[in-house]
Amino acid sequence: MNAFEPRLGDVVEEQDTLRFERSMDTRTDPYLLDHVVEGLPVFPAAYLVGLMTQAAHRMRPHLDVVGVRDVRFVQAARFRGDRALQLAVTAGPEETEPAGIPVVISSRMAPPRVGSPHILRTHGHGRVLLGAPEERAARFQRIDFSGAADYAELYALPREIRHGPAFLAGLRYQRPSPDQLLALVAPPGGPGRGWREDAAAPGWPSTLLNAILHVGFSLGVLSSARTLLPLELEAAELYAIPEGQVQVFARLKAVQGGRMALHVVSWDGQGRPVGVFRGFVLQEVP
Repeated sequence: MNAFEPRLGDVVEEQDTLRFERSMDTRTDPYLLDHVVEGLPVFPAAYLVGLMTQAAHRMRPHLDVVGVRDVRFVQAARFRGDRALQLAVTAGPEETEPAGIPVVISSRMAPPRVGSPHILRTHGHGRVLLGAPEERAARFQRIDFSGAADYAELYALPREIRHGPAFLAGLRYQRPSPDQLLALVAPPGGPGRGWREDAAAPGWPSTLLNAILHVGFSLGVLSSARTLLPLELEAAELYAIPEGQVQVFARLKAVQGGRMALHVVSWDGQGRPVGVFRGFVLQEVP
């Protein structure tokens, strides 16, 4: 399997619902070891969105994934030692909006002691929009990142956060003002690799989502100097899956009560839009 991308599990179809289940741990999904928060591997929030789009596309494979709406990151999926969790991705149709597929991601984990109940958690939910892709003319100016700072220098981050090479896709960055961050990102494993390596997973590549949203996350951490957790993604559109490097612009839009709302825009080396992410909300950890 791809060393950087999560995958859906075996599928069970019940009426108009698809439920994908698989066991997951740090051996089956080694990229988890490159995303450690407070000493434990954590399933990345952007990867939840990637799995949502994969599941929705499996329901209507004749359509493309064009957007997501009202994504909530409810509870982090943490991994302790070699304990596995049974991940479930459930997708079902929504009668009020035929193009929108609601998706819920949850898990079940064995109890730490014999006789105790299984640990059940909901990790995220949202709606995935499907339809015909919208073509956008090139309209972004390509930024020259020569002489810019190395992206790894952003990681004078709180000690509670540790990222490894499978997770950290950034190459260079600039910070033109305290509320803005520009970055150049590439597929994990090097600029020569593609974002979509698995033709059997036709949703949005989780590595691409992660690389783009991570620029917004980095701006939030730089602005607060605190550990942050993602709370929600109000809306997102992905116009194209690029071949190589992507330029990303993140802007801090609002700060209130320990919450930060950011907008993130991305484009390829020719200035063609890649994706727009609105209302990416982060919460400071007390």
